[in-house]
Amino acid sequence: MKGVAGRVAIVTGGTVGIGRQVCLALARRGARVVAVGRSRQRLEDIGRELAALAGDSRCLALAGDVRREQDVEAMAAETLARFGRIDILVAAAGILRGGDGSLRLLKDMSLAEWDEVLDTNLRGVFLANRAVLPAMIRQGGGDIVNLSSTSGKKGLAFDSAYCASKFAVIGLTEALAVEAARYGIRVRSLLPGAIETGMWNQNGPLPRPGAILPVERVAEMVIWMLANPEDMDLDGVVIEPAARGLHSGWLAHHSKRSQEAHLCTVVPARIGRL
Repeated sequence: MKGVAGRVAIVTGGTVGIGRQVCLALARRGARVVAVGRSRQRLEDIGRELAALAGDSRCLALAGDVRREQDVEAMAAETLARFGRIDILVAAAGILRGGDGSLRLLKDMSLAEWDEVLDTNLRGVFLANRAVLPAMIRQGGGDIVNLSSTSGKKGLAFDSAYCASKFAVIGLTEALAVEAARYGIRVRSLLPGAIETGMWNQNGPLPRPGAILPVERVAEMVIWMLANPEDMDLDGVVIEPAARGLHSGWLAHHSKRSQEAHLCTVVPARIGRL
């Protein structure tokens, strides 16, 4: 088991949601953590939390927008200037919808809304991955975990841009994993499902699922992925609640018959892929 103690980790989207919890989990386990985000106030908040856990010398809060090439290149340069190496990247920056965050069908979506989601969720992952690779190649190893989603496996109405971006992150990750393996760099994707994050606040009148995992569960899975033995081939890890209420949340809008049909079609397909 590699562990994370002493390793230098960059986390994009590190001030909120999954990214914030990953930063805290890494700091608790002795990593040197670089939290990257856009909000100055949130950066100050996470900076104080990380310093309390690990000390000022072991953490760094950087302002940056993953959509901007110069910001992401500066992220890598400042990390190297401070710590001398980059061992881990967790690309967690992402948004659900563009514009005002309203539910919108594809036919009603503006190009600006589409671009905002794809630029953050896909361009941002590309830029962050590319920025850390030179340092990892020089070191002869490193770990990259790109946050996709279960929406990167199955599309959902109202979220075509988000789903497209998360499908693409999986493809980018799989391709880079092959390219980077020769340098001792592991590149994997993690696909959270029903997780308690601020994204649920954007769903308006749609009901919440019957079971939602706390965001800490995703952070724990990231730590496990980073620590597992190097002889394990691991990618596309899905994290979902172990049990979901069939008669609450999203499925409450289906009849019993349609629920049974859903189970009959989905379960064998999952078994077939094991």
